[in-house]
Amino acid sequence: MSLGQKIGRLRQERGLTLQEVSEGSGLTPSFLSRLERDKVNISVANLRKLAQFFSVQMTHFFEGEDSQQVGQIVRPSERVRLSLDDALVQVHSLLPANGDLESRLVEALPGSGQQGFSSRGAQMVHVVVGQIRYVLGEEEYELHAGDTLFYRDDIAYNWTNIGPMHAVLLTVSANNGRDDRA
Repeated sequence: MSLGQKIGRLRQERGLTLQEVSEGSGLTPSFLSRLERDKVNISVANLRKLAQFFSVQMTHFFEGEDSQQVGQIVRPSERVRLSLDDALVQVHSLLPANGDLESRLVEALPGSGQQGFSSRGAQMVHVVVGQIRYVLGEEEYELHAGDTLFYRDDIAYNWTNIGPMHAVLLTVSANNGRDDRA
C-alpha cells in the first residue's frame, strides 16, 4: 500500500472528511486529495503535521501490513534505543511506534538525569530500581523503588538519580508526538 493510500485509509477509518483533516493539519483539501491518489509527494514537515493530527508516530505511515495479530511483542533485542551508546542515561522504547501510548525503559548512572518539558497531558513514572529526585515546576519528589509518580500538566521537569547505584525507570505517556522525554 502506498503512503497516500495509507493516509486515505486512516482518514476513512476515523470517519473524517478531507476538509476536517485539512482544518486539523493545516494542509489544503486539494493537496490531501492529490496525496491520497499518489499525485504529489509530501515533505517531512507536512507528514509530521498529519502524524500529529492523527496522533500517530510518523513511522506509522511506513510500517508494513504483514502483522494482522491482535497482540504484538517487542523483545528486548528489538527495542529501539533512543539515546547514544555512551550516554549516562540509556533510553529504550518498549512499545511499537504507532500506538496511542508511549512507554520507555530508562537506565541512569548515579548522578545522571534528564530535563525537558512535558506536553503530553498525562505522564506516569515508575521507579523499578534506585532512588530518583523528580522536579515538576516548583515541586520536588523523592522516589524510591516501587514508587509511581503521575501527573497531567504541561510542565517543565527534571530528574536526577540520587542513589549510589544505577536506577531503572519505566515511563508511560499519551502519544501526541510533541515530547522527546525519557
